[in-house]
Amino acid sequence: MRLKIGELAKRAGLTVRTLHHYDSIGLLRPTARSESGYRLYSREDVTRLFRIQTLRRLHLPLTEIATLIDREQTGLQRLISEQLEIVDQQIKKQQLLQQRLQTLHHLLEANDQLPLDDWLLALEMYSVADRYFTPEELLWLRSGQQKQLLDQAIRPLITEVHALMERQTPPSDPAAQDLAVRWITITNDLMPNMPRYVLHLSRLHRNEPGIQALTGVNGELIDYISMASIEVRYGIYRRYLTEKELRFFKTSSFQNADAWNTLFSDIREKMLAGIPPVADEMQPLLRQWRNLFLDAWGNDMQVVQKVRDIHRQETGVLLDGGLSDSLMRYAREGLIHLEAQLRQATTKEK
Repeated sequence: MRLKIGELAKRAGLTVRTLHHYDSIGLLRPTARSESGYRLYSREDVTRLFRIQTLRRLHLPLTEIATLIDREQTGLQRLISEQLEIVDQQIKKQQLLQQRLQTLHHLLEANDQLPLDDWLLALEMYSVADRYFTPEELLWLRSGQQKQLLDQAIRPLITEVHALMERQTPPSDPAAQDLAVRWITITNDLMPNMPRYVLHLSRLHRNEPGIQALTGVNGELIDYISMASIEVRYGIYRRYLTEKELRFFKTSSFQNADAWNTLFSDIREKMLAGIPPVADEMQPLLRQWRNLFLDAWGNDMQVVQKVRDIHRQETGVLLDGGLSDSLMRYAREGLIHLEAQLRQATTKEK
C-alpha cells in the first residue's frame, strides 16, 4: 500500500508543504509517482519519515539529519549519547538558574527595602559570578556579608578614589598613597581563608561593564590604586637606594602586577593547605617569584641583596594585594632553600 502526500501528511501531523520541502532537499523522496504525477510513499518511506521526526525532536537541523539518517545503528547511538550530554548541560543550567532565583527570593524576604542600585548589583553579580568565583567564594558572596563589607568599608573608599582621579591627583600624592594603604589593608583582610577571592574580584571588575557601572570599580581605578601602592614602596626604597638602582622598579612592578597578585594567591593557597615551603611542588612558584623579583631590580645581585636587607627592616614594602607578613615569611623560607639549591648546582657544574 502506498500513500499519497496528503494522506501521509495527515497521518504524520505535518503539512504537505513540509513534505514538499523534504523532497526538494533530498531528505525524503517518494519511492514512486502515480500516472498523474502524484507522489506515492511506501512503507520504507514512512519508516524513514518516522526516523526524521524522531531526530527533529532532538532539535537537530535538517542538514545534520540528512547526514545522520542513513548511518548504522552505532552512529545513531553515538548521536543519542551526544544529545543526552547536551540535555544534561541544559538541566544543570536550569538548576543554577533555580538556585539564583531562590537566593534572590531569600534576599528579598530579608531586605524588602533595598535600594534599586543594590538590587541591580545583586542581579548582575549573580548572572556572571559563576565565571569568576569558586563554589566556596560564591557561598560567601551570596551570604550577605559581601554587601555589609561593601557598605561599611569599600564604598567610602571608592568615592575617595574617584574624587582623587577627577582632580587628576597623581598616584605619587600622599593622599593617594594613604588611600592605597587603606584599600589594600582592607582587601588583604577580606578573605583570609580564600586566597584567590580578591584576585577573582579584581578580574570581575576589569571584565564586566555591568558590574563596573554599578560599583564604580573598573580597570582604571584598580590601576590607580596599584600605582599608588607602588609609590608607597618606592618612597621607602628611596631612603636606601639610588635613582640608578631604582630605575627598573616602577615599570617592572606595574607591568608585572597581575603576575605578582596571581603568584601571591597561588602561594597563599599552598600555605593554607599546609604544604612546606621547601616542598618540591613549591619550586615552580618560588622560581617565578625569584624571576619577577630579579626583574624589578635589573638582575643586579648587589641591589637585590640591599633590597632583601630593606625588607627585614621595613614592613611597609610588603604593601601589595595578597601579600602579608605570614606569606612573606613562608615564601622567604622557600626562597632560601631554593637559593641554596641553585648555589649547590652551580658548584657542581664548576
